[in-house]
Amino acid sequence: MKQVLFCVFIVLLISVSCKTQKVSTVQSGIEGTVTEETGNQMPMVGGSAGAPKAFKTTVYIYDSTNISKVKQVGTSPVFLSVNTRLVQKLDTDEAGRFSAALPAGTYSVFVLKGGAFFANQFDEKNNIGICRVEVGKQTHIQIKVNTDATY
Repeated sequence: MKQVLFCVFIVLLISVSCKTQKVSTVQSGIEGTVTEETGNQMPMVGGSAGAPKAFKTTVYIYDSTNISKVKQVGTSPVFLSVNTRLVQKLDTDEAGRFSAALPAGTYSVFVLKGGAFFANQFDEKNNIGICRVEVGKQTHIQIKVNTDATY
């Protein structure tokens, strides 16, 4: 009887010590949506501004880009060229969604609109479309293309 209990104990000990640990499958990166607003977006009595619509486009992810590293169209959020390293280029789906696996770091995100780059968010140092990616986390961003909207 002691031998049977000893064998059961050994088998249990081996099975507990050989359990595999669950490995996290979350990759670092960016996920988000691109929408477009057009037309009159001013509040109206008895009416409402149009809701943003999914925008199928190409998303360009560059190394962190300062305003001094682009060729801008006037003072608009439209750029003819971006002079930093292109990290990744991908298309959105029909709903404007996209996802990109990226190492931790700071990136600038632009979308293609009418043959030019669009980004309308800047930080305090005039870096454009900044997105920070942390190890093992997906950073969610929303890009609202509003070049054809009035406010």
